[in-house]
Amino acid sequence: MPATLESIEAEIATLHETLESQGLNSRGVTDIFGRKFSLPVDDEHKAKKLGLTQIFCNFSNPHMRAFHTSWFGFFSSFFSTFAAAALIAYIGPDLNLTAEDKGNAGIAAVAGTIFFRLAMGYICDKVGARRGLGTLLLLVTPPIICFIIPGVIVNAGGFIAARCVIGWGLATFVACQTWCSQQFSKSVVGMANATAAGWGNLGGGVTLLVMPQIMVGFLKVTDQDTAWRLCMIVPAAMIILATLLVTKGRDLPDGNYKELEMSGAKQKGNGSLVFLIAACNINTIPLMICYATCFGVELTMNNKAVLYFYEYYDLSKSLAGVLGACFGLMNLFARSWGGLLSDWTMKKFGIRGRVWSLFVVQVFQGFMCLTLGLLTVNMPGPVRMERGQASKYPASVFESIYSVTPEVTFHCYGGYEGPLFGGDGDFCKPKFDKKDPWKFSPSGEIAGARPGENQNGIYGAYKHTVEFKGGSETTTYVVKTKAAWIPPCASKNIDNPGTGHAFSADGTDLGVKKIPTDAEKIVVGDVWNPDCVRNTDGALGKTMAVIIFFSIGVQMAEGLTYGVVPYVSRPALGAVAGMVGAGGNLGAVIGSKVIIANANYDQGFVYLGMVILIASLSLGLVYFKGEDGGGMFLKPGALGKFDPQLWMPKGEEMRGADQMDYSSVAIPGEANKPKASTAEEAEA
Repeated sequence: MPATLESIEAEIATLHETLESQGLNSRGVTDIFGRKFSLPVDDEHKAKKLGLTQIFCNFSNPHMRAFHTSWFGFFSSFFSTFAAAALIAYIGPDLNLTAEDKGNAGIAAVAGTIFFRLAMGYICDKVGARRGLGTLLLLVTPPIICFIIPGVIVNAGGFIAARCVIGWGLATFVACQTWCSQQFSKSVVGMANATAAGWGNLGGGVTLLVMPQIMVGFLKVTDQDTAWRLCMIVPAAMIILATLLVTKGRDLPDGNYKELEMSGAKQKGNGSLVFLIAACNINTIPLMICYATCFGVELTMNNKAVLYFYEYYDLSKSLAGVLGACFGLMNLFARSWGGLLSDWTMKKFGIRGRVWSLFVVQVFQGFMCLTLGLLTVNMPGPVRMERGQASKYPASVFESIYSVTPEVTFHCYGGYEGPLFGGDGDFCKPKFDKKDPWKFSPSGEIAGARPGENQNGIYGAYKHTVEFKGGSETTTYVVKTKAAWIPPCASKNIDNPGTGHAFSADGTDLGVKKIPTDAEKIVVGDVWNPDCVRNTDGALGKTMAVIIFFSIGVQMAEGLTYGVVPYVSRPALGAVAGMVGAGGNLGAVIGSKVIIANANYDQGFVYLGMVILIASLSLGLVYFKGEDGGGMFLKPGALGKFDPQLWMPKGEEMRGADQMDYSSVAIPGEANKPKASTAEEAEA
């Protein structure tokens, strides 16, 4: 029986669908200037296929070049922002940075970009995400170069200012998400946004992992103060490379903003209105809150994780950097998981599925954060001991822990020459009472003081264990130098002094002995109190396991958030992306400065977990109109004619920056067959 025309057409359509599912543009669709797309596209010329083959093997213009350029630009910005934080242990002594200076620099690095994320939303809607990305990359280059040049940044003020300006680069995230949203169809936009942003965020983990190793390499050929400056060549080179790549991309699938506006396909943007439109949509605020408690948490952890491992556990600076980097390294895949989950739930349950999956993952990461804090919050830690927890220990307990008399433990006698406390009088400094400066006697002893009130530290010790058949032998080397003076339960990475006051496992005084290691740096700490976090068996392993799951939850929530953002307001896509992104940085400021403040990390993790859980409830306010809309607890159309877009300008209908009107294209000849000169200008 001869095949009918309809059956042939059906077979051809099926063949096209099969080829398109493999990522091939079998229909030969072109843009309005006649350039054929590499990927299959929808009616708006947005790519509707994004799999591993496209991600790793396709770099064609416009879709995949925009994808790769956007994530690498954001990655470079993230890497540069936290490069100084990764080297803070080396930069601090050179620039005489105090703990407060370091904290302020960390806040400045994420606070300054709040405004720039809002501004980037306007820029994306007005002149395009590509231009916004390139301009901001150029803007943050000078302070990175200033780090490299000796004599330019020499004090805390310069350091904080430089980190603030470099941190503006984090606003490239908004350009990254807007550009991908304009290039990829809604069926795969969750995956596109999540993967691009996830790989960009990966810069935070990579810099914590890589920069210390680069520092080690430079230390082999130069001094410490010069080495850290040379390390900054790496982020500078990455920023410059990313800027060059931006020039080779295309604003939208059909071309750049200016040429599309001239052709009539694109409506000229009204930048003065997009922020009002975004702010007047009730869905914007809950998503800002949500992003503040996922991306904001990630930035907080990037600032705190390395110091947390270094100060709480018996770890070197380099190892603390590796473990701290693990939080950011989950971006390699976890954020993409969030995008995949968002796209899958959209296919199964519509936009309500995207919102519900975001809520579930937010709650999960909140519980993981809470668990992280609860693991150690009831153990003696360096900050709690320093702030008075030591005074809660009975004198008999301190005597048994540190094997010294209570009088020596709790009163600072300058002439005492014991192994743990005192020294020559320079290191045993009781906390000074500013309200009563005459409280202290000239000898340093405080009359009537409670046990534990006045001793602010001990000498750190290095423990060395030799394993042999049938057992082991441990020797403790007390390092009696100013560098080794630490709070109880603390750890510190110091230059190897060469010798220490040695004690055997049974407490026998072995006198001054050579420390049996050739390492240039050693970690000393409170090795006596078995209740300290650093000395508790299994504490580090449990912490790392929780941090991995915590990080996966955080990254997935970020990807899920930007799976919802493209649906909020088409005319103000950039502005919504900017506002939600700014919420993330605001969350980082609150998390670092308020919730996890003053280095009491595990208690801060408990508070942060509670905040995440409470903030996740705001997603119950998200609602979309229409047959495919609804909310977490409301079915589509449950609120009748209610529109979450509370205000829109009257007059001509505003289209999104990526919404083309192909019927209005004013190009000589057929829309897909332009003059050669026009195509050449477009490619340029």
